[in-house]
Formats: sequence, C-alpha cells, structure tokens
Amino acid sequence: MSNPLRKQFNAELSVSDNERAVVATITTTAVDRDGEVLLSQGCDASEFFQSPTVFFNHDYAQPVGKCVAITRHRDRLEAKTIFASRPADHQGTWLPDTLLALFQQGVIKGFSVGFVPIEGRQPSKLDRVTFGPSVRYVYSKWKLLEYSVAPLPANQQALALAVSKGMLNAEDAKRLFPTFDAEAAPRRSKRVLLIVPSTKKPRLNLAQQVHHQVLKVRGQLYA
Repeated sequence: MSNPLRKQFNAELSVSDNERAVVATITTTAVDRDGEVLLSQGCDASEFFQSPTVFFNHDYAQPVGKCVAITRHRDRLEAKTIFASRPADHQGTWLPDTLLALFQQGVIKGFSVGFVPIEGRQPSKLDRVTFGPSVRYVYSKWKLLEYSVAPLPANQQALALAVSKGMLNAEDAKRLFPTFDAEAAPRRSKRVLLIVPSTKKPRLNLAQQVHHQVLKVRGQLYA
C-alpha cells in the first residue's frame, strides 16, 4: 500500500453539547491548495469503520473520539464525531474536552482526511468546466484511512481570546497549535475600588488591609 495522503478542509459544522458531538464536512469536491479534487462519491470507508477512531492532527497517540456516521453527499462527506468523555481517574487536561470547547466557541473548524488513492486522472475538459481551470488532478476512487481534527485552520484571534478566558492555558495552546503566539493573547484585568476602613489604631497595616479586602471581593473571606 502506498503512503497515505492528507487533505485538510475548513468545515461547516454543528455542535451538540448533550452528545459531545460535532457534525462537520470532512471533504468537499472543491479544488484544494494543491489543485486536486477528492470526489466524495469515490470514497471507500468500509475499512475505516472497522475502527472509526478520530485523532488530533493525525497523531495516532492522541485519539480524541470516534466517528459514528458518515453521510455521503454529491459534493461533500459529512461525519458525526463523538468526543471521548473524561475518565473519572484522569488528572490534568483532557484533550477531547479542550477540542470540544474550541469547536463550541468556533475557534477551530477544521478536519483533515488521511487516504490512499485507488484511481485518479488528469483533468478532462468536463472536469475543468466542473471544478474550474485550476484543477490539476482528480481522485475518482480513494480509501479513507482516518480523519483528524486539524489544528492549522484555527482562528488565531479566537484562540487568543479562549486563552484569555481561561478555556485553554497558553502552554496547551502552543503545544496544540504551534503557530499560536502566546504573547499576543490579551490579558484579562478588572479594576476594583477598595474602600479600606480607617481606624486610629488599625489592627492590620495598610498592605494587610488591602489584601483582606481583595479576599472579600473574591469571595474567599466572609468576615
């Protein structure tokens, strides 16, 4: 078997919170940046459904969910992905939770397919009329091996906002999205007017009184 090829797509998607599910386009018949077209009608997904695991960025050490359905349309393939739930004993960041939240916020919208070509052709006159003059090659039959959540289409501004909101820490953002600029992420700040009671013989010095009031504002001190 030849080495698998990969194609990346920005998806029109819908997110279901109750199911932890994302329904998204994973391929289209549009000409991609390589000048190539994947015909959705030519997809053979039979082998894929023997183990329909969905990965992050084609990293087979990072499974994030499973595909439960693929719907074939004339011009695209739609897949339903269920993101894995966090195990009760898991400590630290749970990648499927992070990715689901980023889909919910519209930060990432991309999927990428890994496939092996079965049949293909140089574009005919009809292909050029159908797909446009930039088409260089048409994959008419191909075998789907896997598909992955793709990090590259991430909206950098939205990603920075997600970090600033605490949805994602900067370290994880940089690990998952190598092009992310942590220094550009906005910092959240809030100004609060603190009124510190004045007494002739204060029980606390000024710094201690301010700290005391800050704790009260945060709800960490009730006295």
